[in-house]
Amino acid sequence: MLSPPETDIVPELAGQAASAHAVLDKVGYSLFTGEAVTLVAEAGWTDLVLCGIATESCVLKSAADAFERGYAPWVLTDASASDAGSAVHDAGLTVGRRLIGPRQLITTEDLLARLPPTPEVPVLE
Repeated sequence: MLSPPETDIVPELAGQAASAHAVLDKVGYSLFTGEAVTLVAEAGWTDLVLCGIATESCVLKSAADAFERGYAPWVLTDASASDAGSAVHDAGLTVGRRLIGPRQLITTEDLLARLPPTPEVPVLE
């Protein structure tokens, strides 16, 4: 199990984390810990935008878990990667297309084009 400083929020994101709706400690591959399940339900979120460092594991597992719980997961393909290389990242995206549907994998540009000017529900920053 990793511990600080490996698990610390990087300085480049510290400002955003300080003003975020929530910051969760993820202890496994999936976002869906008990704390996260409660947060998503209480916030009334129906769509979840996912990105991260391990497309083939953490991002994929969180997206599949969201889909199985009835949420609409959106995987940002250009804001995700794999520390195992681009071929593994691409493999994660291929599996993601099979598990949650090809339309759920989008770019950050696609996401920004879909967002309303002012969100009507709280979003994580």
